[in-house]
Amino acid sequence: LNTADGTSNLCKYMDICDACFCGSQLTTSSKSAITPSLQYSEAAHHALIALRCAKHHYLFNFVLNEEYQKEVEMLHPGTKIPLPITISHDIHALYIEFSKHVKE
Repeated sequence: LNTADGTSNLCKYMDICDACFCGSQLTTSSKSAITPSLQYSEAAHHALIALRCAKHHYLFNFVLNEEYQKEVEMLHPGTKIPLPITISHDIHALYIEFSKHVKE
């Protein structure tokens, strides 16, 4: 396993996961536009934060940013934002799980 390929592999499998996960929830507003219908869940929120950090090389503590916290509260009031250490653990868990698929 080449660790230099970790982020690109994570992004590759994120796209595959999005296609599988969102595929059953797609709604078509026209033949040319397909928009996923997303439901909030704490697990999905954690996954999106972890993937955002991995894909864009964000620091885990970006979740402590006051504007980010206000944005989350505005979009989904009462949402518990994970701590940076939780994001670190989530990314590590995602890496371990996705690396199993890369080996195959």
